[in-house]
Amino acid sequence: LKAAITGLGKLYLSEGPVLIHGDFYPGSWLRTENGLKVIDAEFSFRGYAEFDLGVFAAHMALASQGEEVTSELLERYAAGANFDERLMRGFAGTEILRRLLGVAQLPLVLGLEQKQELMVKAAKWIMED
Repeated sequence: LKAAITGLGKLYLSEGPVLIHGDFYPGSWLRTENGLKVIDAEFSFRGYAEFDLGVFAAHMALASQGEEVTSELLERYAAGANFDERLMRGFAGTEILRRLLGVAQLPLVLGLEQKQELMVKAAKWIMED
């Protein structure tokens, strides 16, 4: 698991094919009278779209939103032929573990059993072949 996360980290740090937000989670979204706005673009760089969408998927899982929200996003997202859902899930799993165990933990109102379920899901997503 650690080796897989390290590999994802190296890919994250490499230059990718598209401009990404780099911090695409609910704290960077604002609901306004004129619709949804994305803020805090200071982390933007050329990377992989799978990273931003993986962070989105992770935060939907952490907010107990169900996988249908991410499925709908992917249906509406105009992904190119090279978009890799497996890579997206790897980034999502890494973000879940980072937010549950790392230095960027979220103050979630989840029980230990729910957190354990999320960690198991995260590990499966990261290790997916």
